Amino acid sequence: MPGSAAGSPWADGGRPTIDDGDGVVPTRLRDGCLMTSPRSPAGSTAAASPATPAANPIAAPDPAPDPDTAPHGLRRDGGPAGLAAVAVVVVQWSSAAAWLIPISGLVLVLFLVLHLAGVSLALLDPTGFEQLAEGLHRQPWLPPLEVALAAALLLHPLLALLRSVSNRQARGAVAGPQRSRRDGGLEAAAALAGRWAPWSGALLMVFLVVHLAQLRLHRPAAGGELEALLAALASPFCLGLYGLAGGAVGLHLLQGHESAHRSLGWLEPANRERIRWAGRALALFLGAAFSLLPIALVLRGSLAAGTP
Repeated sequence: MPGSAAGSPWADGGRPTIDDGDGVVPTRLRDGCLMTSPRSPAGSTAAASPATPAANPIAAPDPAPDPDTAPHGLRRDGGPAGLAAVAVVVVQWSSAAAWLIPISGLVLVLFLVLHLAGVSLALLDPTGFEQLAEGLHRQPWLPPLEVALAAALLLHPLLALLRSVSNRQARGAVAGPQRSRRDGGLEAAAALAGRWAPWSGALLMVFLVVHLAQLRLHRPAAGGELEALLAALASPFCLGLYGLAGGAVGLHLLQGHESAHRSLGWLEPANRERIRWAGRALALFLGAAFSLLPIALVLRGSLAAGTP
């Protein structure tokens, strides 16, 4: 390519120039690449304005971001809808929410197992049950433990509800009811338990409010724990509520046990069947035990009192 009239590509004031036959085109360097500025008349030494970047024949300018795909901040929705959207985003992007739901659920399952073992003494050994209850009430660590359990009881359904709302918003509208890929037997029952999880959880919350109002807010005196429990179960409504709550425990665990292990990353192809069947056995055991134990206590109390 021929040079300028001075015979050097650097004749235009120290800047490289290109003569394409029509005139001298001042150029400048950007990152080591030869850049051309708008054409100047022949012999002119006017430099391109720094405010107007020169066109790069090698690298085209980046296109404007697509407003539909470019990342953006939170929508400034007002009212309850905006607050709900903010809450959903906070839970969705919180690194703790992914494991707080299964961890709190497993903590509550452990409490249910220990609680069932303690209450079973009321049926097998009433004297031992009263001694256990009196000893527990004297422990200094019981109030902090009850606060921790209350936090888990509130945190688990709240986070589960927010996650459900977030998943529904991300999924959008569906053409019809969702169906599980598992068919037949306990597979269908587990899928049904998953769909009914919000209702079984709501029933358990109602039961807990009634149960705590009967036996915790007005704690019985020493030696009167079993008597207070039998007095609460004397009401047909409470007896039916206790039995339904036991069934809700089993239904909730039928799906929740496997779901918790999957969320924590503990469910793998090698142990999937063991975890699945262990969860089903635990759900059946706890559900049946908590459903039948109130009825057994009422029958035992009636026999001990000599009434039919």
